[in-house]
Amino acid sequence: MTRLLQSGLINPEDLARKYANELHCNEIMLLAYYIAAVNIETTYHALTGEDYSPFEGIVLADTFQITEDGDTLDTVMFPQNNDRIVKQMGIPINVVIGNPPYSVGQTSANDMNANLAYPTLDGRIAATYAKRSTATNKNSLYDSYLRAFRWATDRIDERGVVAFVSNGGWLDGNTADGIRLSLTDEYARIYVYNLRGNQRTAGELSRKEGGKVFGSGSRNTVAIFIGVKDSTHTGPCEVYYRDIGDYLSREEKLAIVDRGTIGTVDWQTITPNTHGDWVNQRDETYLAWPIIGDKTGGVRVFESYSAGLKSNRDTWVYNYSHTAVESNVRRMIDFYNTQVDGFITHCEQNRITERKGAVDEFINADSSKISWGGSIKDSLSRGKRFAFNAATIAPSAYRPFQTQHVYFDPQLNERRYQLPSMFPTPHHKNLGIVLTGPASHFTFTPFMTDLLPNLHILDTAQFFSRYTYSKSESSDGGFDFSDGADADEYGYQRHDNITDAIHKLYSDAIGEVTKDEIFYYVYGLLHDPAYREKYAADLKKMLPHIPTPADRGRFDQLSEAGRQLAELHVNYEAVEPYPLDVQIKGDPADRETWRVTKMKWKTKGDFTTIVYSPKITIGGIPPEAERYQLGSRSALGWIIDRYQVKTDKASGIVNDPNDWCDEHDNPRYIVDLIKLVTTVAIETTRIVGSLEV
Repeated sequence: MTRLLQSGLINPEDLARKYANELHCNEIMLLAYYIAAVNIETTYHALTGEDYSPFEGIVLADTFQITEDGDTLDTVMFPQNNDRIVKQMGIPINVVIGNPPYSVGQTSANDMNANLAYPTLDGRIAATYAKRSTATNKNSLYDSYLRAFRWATDRIDERGVVAFVSNGGWLDGNTADGIRLSLTDEYARIYVYNLRGNQRTAGELSRKEGGKVFGSGSRNTVAIFIGVKDSTHTGPCEVYYRDIGDYLSREEKLAIVDRGTIGTVDWQTITPNTHGDWVNQRDETYLAWPIIGDKTGGVRVFESYSAGLKSNRDTWVYNYSHTAVESNVRRMIDFYNTQVDGFITHCEQNRITERKGAVDEFINADSSKISWGGSIKDSLSRGKRFAFNAATIAPSAYRPFQTQHVYFDPQLNERRYQLPSMFPTPHHKNLGIVLTGPASHFTFTPFMTDLLPNLHILDTAQFFSRYTYSKSESSDGGFDFSDGADADEYGYQRHDNITDAIHKLYSDAIGEVTKDEIFYYVYGLLHDPAYREKYAADLKKMLPHIPTPADRGRFDQLSEAGRQLAELHVNYEAVEPYPLDVQIKGDPADRETWRVTKMKWKTKGDFTTIVYSPKITIGGIPPEAERYQLGSRSALGWIIDRYQVKTDKASGIVNDPNDWCDEHDNPRYIVDLIKLVTTVAIETTRIVGSLEV
């Protein structure tokens, strides 16, 4: 507001009138409210030289709340403030300017600080942005900054301007297609200035994004949005777009913006397509191919697929140490059960019938004792006790090349999705393709594992398993890995997850192929540089569509490449270790020599040497190893990032990769792993390079 007063946009003869009647702003924090009021009043006084005049346009209020249906004012404590609210609500607003906050949810359920609900505003989002979105999970559409878009669009009614500097994730995200479709229906003209700065990327892509516009306070894309509503406008919305460019620093970006005006910027005219794409529009040929997986039916490669495990309490149920997982889970369950007993008594003594609403007031939110996230509170409200089950602890792929133990149990796992049908017990073997989900922050990345995948093994991961399992009513014995009717010794039947329809389609096209060949063909294709480059925009917005092979030779090449890549990525602990130069200061026979706390590259930008510890340096890493990128970092980058001792601040739980070494009686495990993953990176790069035609 002070900048507006100082800008010269308001004519001097209009300033007093606008200051008194036409300028409005809201602030929810009391201290910020007083500071803002003083700054505005001081600025006005300096500009006019008149006697001090209070600014009546500022309101202490939650902007979203005061427009909720049925909202009531506090007429006793803040009568003057309420009068200002009534005045603001009763006049037309033609221009809304702001930098909306980004917040989609609380960090931890133990914080007891969940975002407020706004039934009226969220109902508008549900009826517009969410209704028109093709995404499955639409929670992010209720982020505070998107609520601001919805609120402001409605507030200016038929004519006016909305101008925001905001998170720019809505520009190209798959979940935001409903937002873009709605905006073009609701505005006559839209201007979008993409300032880039997305630091949730890696490598060359990250460097292209350039500096973070808000410095250390921002990791997301930042965009300037200007929307013009005009009820007299006819025809489609006019969309104008400008990308600020690659490799620019924060200072360079701000200087460019400062030099431009809406009339001088070299805008690119965009014609949105029917899918709601503005930039990076998807390819119609790509859409005609069978999709890798589709839960609504149709011709698809895989019958079933699943998101990775979402526990809502990873610190408690994951650990390098099997002993620690068991200890942590037992401790949490014991505490939870005492809370159940206490809550039942509390409700009986106080004659509480609506128990679900009484949970938050009763429970002990001590993060060192329990993690209350997800549905565990509902279990408490129903008086459900938990029991520890040691048989559910299984190895899991937490991140690429990082195996941890996990307590895979519905009591303490928030969402297991379809994973129980893929890994019904720790005894059942499987393997599958992990993919970054649509709208991922990461560059599209395929990976393969034979372990239970975490939801964020690669950002928000989707897992396409080779097989699925179903529980048989009875087992007639015998361990059978064939896809037949007989149950195995654990009472499960195994089913091929490659569909019969895709098998027939491929066999009709190029001659008889096996389902194994199709599985590896898909994995090879997903690594093909030409495919990933040509359909990068599509892969960012949706699950991969797989072209039906037209040439047997190319099919065989991709299938064989996929088989080789799968062997590398699944069995990475069995490859030939790369002969790196391990420099040791100390006794190699001493277990303590090999202990790690936190690794790092020797120098920034030099990926040939790792400082493993004060006693060990690992050199001789070929530069080409850095070319194998999995999402936000290289394969070796994942090792450096994940194999460090971490202590969770909230719970105090320690996760120590040295425990994995100890429990496997191999103090050199992590150093050996670096050698193995170096081989994997080099060989992956070689195989992928051979696919280029």
